[in-house]
Amino acid sequence: MAAKEIVCAMCGFKNAGNVARCVSCGAKLDAHGGADYTEEELAARRHQQEGFEWKWAIMAVVVYVLLQVLFIGVLPHIIPSYDPQGLAGLGISVVVWFFGGILVGFISPGKTFVEPAVGALIAVVPTIGYLMFITPEGFQPTLLAYIVGGILGAMISLFGAFIGEKAQMVLRPSKA
Repeated sequence: MAAKEIVCAMCGFKNAGNVARCVSCGAKLDAHGGADYTEEELAARRHQQEGFEWKWAIMAVVVYVLLQVLFIGVLPHIIPSYDPQGLAGLGISVVVWFFGGILVGFISPGKTFVEPAVGALIAVVPTIGYLMFITPEGFQPTLLAYIVGGILGAMISLFGAFIGEKAQMVLRPSKA
């Protein structure tokens, strides 16, 4: 008679009792619930998104807003030829969200890919409001253009967070 179901410790998928690897994610399975993971598998498991932590999403918003205040609010007053209006300002914000995603992904204790993207989606609201306010009449992009740019920025911040997590894995490997 086959053993009962084995729940994968990596992804939670319920597998038949006679398989060696998870059908869903390919992780090693053990009938007793644990597995003999290699050091690489343990390090990879450490960096899998298991939940959502609002503190890192809020940290991302703070990082994004501070950098945007610098690049969109302060620098135009210091460098007269620097003029981040309309979609150009949103483009600068997308770059800020990318590098902010890298920063948050690197400093967080692993497992934070989604939080920087959520932070970017939150930060896009005041950014769009500010850019619509400072952009002169006659040069105003549509609200849809701002929204699409903001969603693109959130996706790019997710990519930045992934790069930050990978850098964290290389520079600060887990001691499992």
